[in-house]
Amino acid sequence: MSTPLQKRANDLFVSYGHADRTIVSPVVDWLRKSAGLRLWYDATSGSAAQRTTDLLSRGIESARGALFFISPNWGASTWCRDEHEVALTERRANDEFIVIAARIENAEIPTWFQTSQVLDFQNFDMLSAANLLRSLTPNPPLRLDNDQDVYYAGPWSNPSTYVNKFLRILPEMGWRLVGDSPDNPKFLDSVQRITAIVQSSRGLVGILPFRPENEPYHTSPWVLDEVQIAQGVDRPYILMAEQGVVVPPELAAHAFGGRALPLTADGLDGQIHSTLQAFDEILSHVPHSDAGAYSFFAASLLRDATESDALVSVVERATNMTCVQGKDLTGQHAQEAIVERIRGAAFVIADVTDDSRNALIESGVARGAGVPLHLICRLPENGNRKTRFMLQDMEVNWYSNSLDRIGAMYRIARRYRRRILMPRIGP
Repeated sequence: MSTPLQKRANDLFVSYGHADRTIVSPVVDWLRKSAGLRLWYDATSGSAAQRTTDLLSRGIESARGALFFISPNWGASTWCRDEHEVALTERRANDEFIVIAARIENAEIPTWFQTSQVLDFQNFDMLSAANLLRSLTPNPPLRLDNDQDVYYAGPWSNPSTYVNKFLRILPEMGWRLVGDSPDNPKFLDSVQRITAIVQSSRGLVGILPFRPENEPYHTSPWVLDEVQIAQGVDRPYILMAEQGVVVPPELAAHAFGGRALPLTADGLDGQIHSTLQAFDEILSHVPHSDAGAYSFFAASLLRDATESDALVSVVERATNMTCVQGKDLTGQHAQEAIVERIRGAAFVIADVTDDSRNALIESGVARGAGVPLHLICRLPENGNRKTRFMLQDMEVNWYSNSLDRIGAMYRIARRYRRRILMPRIGP
């Protein structure tokens, strides 16, 4: 049985014609070093037998997606065709397995390679890099606003029959279910990240799966932690538990209805629908706040607008939430609006190159408000890695060019990615 996507070691499997190694290697190095991705990349030809073993055991099945560099050399390779077939098998098994094609030469796409979009990568520049980074999000949401967001705390993969039947009901509620991305490592700041997502939601739906090996509650400790976060930030939540779960009394007492609803086949009837509708009525009266539902990019207003727009779009796609800039806030009270938006952001990225006055002021606001702040800065020609005294205690992500800059932005933003759950309608 293959490893679940969220537990796989690599982000992408790289497929290419070996004669194109000099073209592909710089892109792979950039994806690794600047964008911070983990790649399975076979830089040696090997024999056909070795290639097949790697392909099946350490290649595609170790990754959450596949990146194909299309060229005449790639199209002529039977190995590449085999890699494509295995990638399609993975995609059929899980619609979150991403398949990306980047054309590095003006070559005809093989008829057996069917994809809705092929990226133009004949020039490796900031814009083509932005297109590639935007393509790394599986099933991107149709919208980024969070007016109807409800946090989902429960099993993401291989849900039981009861859980799957319940998930089939949720799309009828008109909610956009969100959650912490399941492949996010458990950072020291994961509580802060999850808290920001829960705070930006109207409420939480919690499902406690039966896990007999997990004492003393026989359920997922991660789901319990997320429900406790909702309770701590005073967000309403409805709680359901599979048979055998021992629900902590305090969590049950503060849940909607004052108890955890048993999740059984007998409970999936009109009563569940009416309960959810009553909970939705409660959510409709919750004062909505977009605090923590967007990021903020602080930078010089004199930089190239096209590049700035590309950076923002990459951050938005990586996090599944909007990215705000000070230049977009105008009017008589623009400065006050900027301060308020910074204070409510999930995180701030500030480009302090050339000691930009705007970026430095906005960085100071973020520090004063306790908002997570990440600094990027172009490396001066003299190599002097020194920032203003107010920022000297902070880590700086240095970049040398536009490619490094957009890679650093993606690497930072990806830590805050939230998942938009599209419940799969099962049998």
